[in-house]
Amino acid sequence: MNAKDELIEILDFWKFKLKNDGCTMAEIDAAKKAIVDNMKIDATLDDISQFYGKSKTAVSSQIKRNLYDKPKKNVTLYPFHKFRKIIPDSWRKND
Repeated sequence: MNAKDELIEILDFWKFKLKNDGCTMAEIDAAKKAIVDNMKIDATLDDISQFYGKSKTAVSSQIKRNLYDKPKKNVTLYPFHKFRKIIPDSWRKND
């Protein structure tokens, strides 16, 4: 199994456990801390707009009003974990 497929399987199982209340709060807090503190996930406007089902204009507007980090030079990538903090609650998926 390649690294990508292995990571997908691990994340799918973790999501399964989360949705089915199979994790303790300590596990959830530890995983969240590990991801937020150690994993930088950058995203383009297209990535974010597709993920939240919003227009690129709406995403760009949120970034301009609320996100003070500058995108990387020559590449327009934004820190996803920080963007998550500024989106309206209505954008969140209700699966």
